[in-house]
Amino acid sequence: MEDHLMCRRKRLKHCHKKPIFRQWSSKIQFLDLPEDVLGTILSKLPPKEIVRTSVISNKWKHIWKVCPKLRFDGITMCAEDVTGTQHCTQKFIDNVNGVLKQYSGKVVEELDVKFEFDATLAEHLDDWVNFALSSRAKNLALDLLPAKFRLRPDRYRIPLEFFDGESIFRLQHLQLSFVSFESPSNFCGFPNLKKLDLHVLRVTREDLQDMLSNCFNLEWLSIVRCHLYNAELKVVRLLPRLLYLHVAYCDISGIGFSAVNLQTFVYRGRWIPFHLGHALALKDARLYFIGKMTLEFALNVLPNLLPSVQNLILHSSLPLETPCLQGNCSKFRQLKYLQLKFFVLVEDLSNLLGLASILRAAPFIEKLEIHFSICAFPHCPELIRSLPRNTHNYLKNLSITGFAGCMGQVELLTHIVENAPNLEALTIDRVNHFGVDEEYERQSRSKALDIVRRHLEGRTSENTKVSIM
Repeated sequence: MEDHLMCRRKRLKHCHKKPIFRQWSSKIQFLDLPEDVLGTILSKLPPKEIVRTSVISNKWKHIWKVCPKLRFDGITMCAEDVTGTQHCTQKFIDNVNGVLKQYSGKVVEELDVKFEFDATLAEHLDDWVNFALSSRAKNLALDLLPAKFRLRPDRYRIPLEFFDGESIFRLQHLQLSFVSFESPSNFCGFPNLKKLDLHVLRVTREDLQDMLSNCFNLEWLSIVRCHLYNAELKVVRLLPRLLYLHVAYCDISGIGFSAVNLQTFVYRGRWIPFHLGHALALKDARLYFIGKMTLEFALNVLPNLLPSVQNLILHSSLPLETPCLQGNCSKFRQLKYLQLKFFVLVEDLSNLLGLASILRAAPFIEKLEIHFSICAFPHCPELIRSLPRNTHNYLKNLSITGFAGCMGQVELLTHIVENAPNLEALTIDRVNHFGVDEEYERQSRSKALDIVRRHLEGRTSENTKVSIM
């Protein structure tokens, strides 16, 4: 069976001053397409499916070899076997070696290996890395993370001695997961690398910083669970092209980058000081802090660290010491979107009005989302506390989830609504108690609804679309 592409053409003839269209078709075989086009099409398929194309016909027998991207996924290739067993590992090794043998002498743009690391893999991984480098690969990915990596002291040691001058300059994308990285004395980094993904990497602070300092063209960087044992992750040299930085769950004491054109910063872990080199182009920040951070600290520190941020996601525990507005807090001068998610402590249930400080710190905010993780009973008296007026003319969209109908939430809600004359959309999603008593659950949700409707009556503009769920 062979596929054909039909090409239809129209030819214009003039007969007695009237145009006549003559139509014919010619058959163009799939194999007549340029090799780079064939390779692009086949690269969209899994490796097993690519090889299967060889049984279509004699002409298709070797067509799969034009695919320049090789991706070997243990789950896909050994679906019928139990991962982690010797039989599965040997089957994966045989399959990969069989394919690479067919590619001997050909150019391979990308080699991607995803399989749980086993000591028997080490020698073969060396061969596969050597194959990728000799095949002029631009992208190399080794995802060797086992299911229970915390119980594994071993790692695959990437053979940096295999990297010569040409292969080092050729690499553009590099992913290393569950790998040991030890740079030799003459190692000078990857000067043309654009994307670097490091996950559970065993590396010293000096080797990591030396590598990053020599990645002059780096645009995308992710470092996850790479422990420097309370040492600072610092890159002294300028990384002028770095646009995206992600650091998560690393045992480090601080972050220091000189990335003036950074646009997105994502951090997950305990609070540590970070300096991004006055990244005035940074527009998006996503901060997921583990542990407590006071609201006062957040409002006085973060605006100075992120002076140009426009979109901020902040997830943390925020102890609220006082319901009063912070009068001398720093300002987010360009912040337009804020998503705040935090667990409300029992002692802070009556201090939620203090969150109004966020609006004073972000005078140009347009969209505010507050996601409460809260355990409280729906109860609010008719008379509630209020704060001095502080108009927020730019706020157009307010969304609150986890609304339990407690007094602190009602006070915060009414304060925002009364001071946002141009509010266009207000969304309130009630809290789900996940109780075993369905009747109690129904009554709690119904009471929370009644509370919010009663206190919003007469406070929202007729131009505000209110949605209570």
